Amino acid sequence: MIGQQIIQLHEVDSTNNYAARLLSEGKLAHGTVILAEHQTAGRGQRGRNWQSTGAKQFTGTYFLKTDFLSVDHLCYLNMAVALSVREMVQSFTKRQVSIKWPNDIFIDNQKIGGILIETNWKNGKVEGAIVGIGINMSPVHSVVYATSLNEISGKSPEIWTVLDLLSASLNRFYTSLVQTDFDVLKEQYESFLWKKDEEITMEERQNTIPFQGIIRGVDQIGNILVERDGVVAVYHNQELDFAANYSKLKM
Repeated sequence: MIGQQIIQLHEVDSTNNYAARLLSEGKLAHGTVILAEHQTAGRGQRGRNWQSTGAKQFTGTYFLKTDFLSVDHLCYLNMAVALSVREMVQSFTKRQVSIKWPNDIFIDNQKIGGILIETNWKNGKVEGAIVGIGINMSPVHSVVYATSLNEISGKSPEIWTVLDLLSASLNRFYTSLVQTDFDVLKEQYESFLWKKDEEITMEERQNTIPFQGIIRGVDQIGNILVERDGVVAVYHNQELDFAANYSKLKM
């Protein structure tokens, strides 16, 4: 079961780094979650730092076995994890919680959480995944387009409540992954895609001239499909910037 074995740390450079060290020593079992009160060198997408302090953030890393997945199906692991985190956050609010492709969690135009998945390769196979999850528990004033569980619910959730809800969701969606319910996972993932079927402003990272596009979904390996001038184009991770749509106002 995911989340039954818990390792608690007061301070660590990164829970993902700590998990990788345990894994290299053969000391990390499937479903183990590592929690840290303080993370001094956390990492987000594109190498961004993600530092955490006490109750302001939920900072945890799960280790999940993935040796049953082919390389072409690894995108469904991302979908399963993103759906799990989205479902947990949704339990705290009646407002729509979305997945900003590929794996940030948004409410309206504000980010509440993010995911960083690092795969472990052995003898040419993806044996496991180190899944780092960060959720804003309290207001984060250093990021102008961030929100938190406290702000969306009007309450101050306990770390253990978040952990229990998240682990339960991960167990459910991971089961779908094991059962190779890929079409179902993709359908659910697309149904919660942030700004899907809306015309929004975006930029190609190699060409900073903004353009209007419509997110239509994802393909079979997790790339995003964007309609532009009536033509659907395929973009890989980190090739698009959506920042023009983020909200700088606390809602």
